[in-house]
Amino acid sequence: MKVAWLHDAGNADGTKGGAELTMDEFREAAPKGLEFDPDGGTVVIGNCVTISPEIIGQLEGKRVFRYHHDLARMESPALRTWLNDNAEHIFTSPLHRERYGVSWDHGERDCHIIPPALKLDRFRQNREDRRKSRRNGTVTIGSWQNPGKGGFLLSGWLARNEQTADCYGHGPFSPQGPHIKHFGGYDHADLPAILHSYETFAFLPTAVEPFGRCAVEAWAAGCQMVINDLIGARHFMEEDPDALDTAAADFWEVIGG
Repeated sequence: MKVAWLHDAGNADGTKGGAELTMDEFREAAPKGLEFDPDGGTVVIGNCVTISPEIIGQLEGKRVFRYHHDLARMESPALRTWLNDNAEHIFTSPLHRERYGVSWDHGERDCHIIPPALKLDRFRQNREDRRKSRRNGTVTIGSWQNPGKGGFLLSGWLARNEQTADCYGHGPFSPQGPHIKHFGGYDHADLPAILHSYETFAFLPTAVEPFGRCAVEAWAAGCQMVINDLIGARHFMEEDPDALDTAAADFWEVIGG
């Protein structure tokens, strides 16, 4: 089986966001014998803000899968429309699927729900590590690039509850005020150790977070969770945690099916 693999590159500074990390993780989990080939008859498309609608001609006649990472509001309208009409769609959560805003008449086969293939074992502590760990305080982590991340809501929650929090991540809409201590950016490889040092993880977006990668990683790390219903991953944490561990296998079963 030959698969063409298309998605936006990472940030201009060379770092990768959640969408890029997710695509890398799915690719690393590809079954043996599968070949990645730009001319493959099966096409997987992730985020595609930088992909020209001229590619549509090359997609015609192929089986195309669209793995959604967000609500696709920044993409070419022509490409988005073509994908809506012709691709099989994979969303990260039931909330994500609901809020995307398009109804398909092609049947359930053309619309799947599969969370990102997170490497959660990196975040889970064994019994001995849990016994030795000293957790305290509250942490919040995010890419604070838009007001929908809820920085101001979190600031208010901390003030009302007379709590403080350490904040990781950059962006103009990070929580502010005397209840917040900023630590700036972080290396994703260091995230398990960061989360293991805190008792509570707090994240209160005001716009839909289709999945919420950091929330799931904090949950796996054993943090107490202060989150709201706008985080799509809440479904898996509370109702279907096993799906988080089978995501890679489920993804490739759909692609190869």
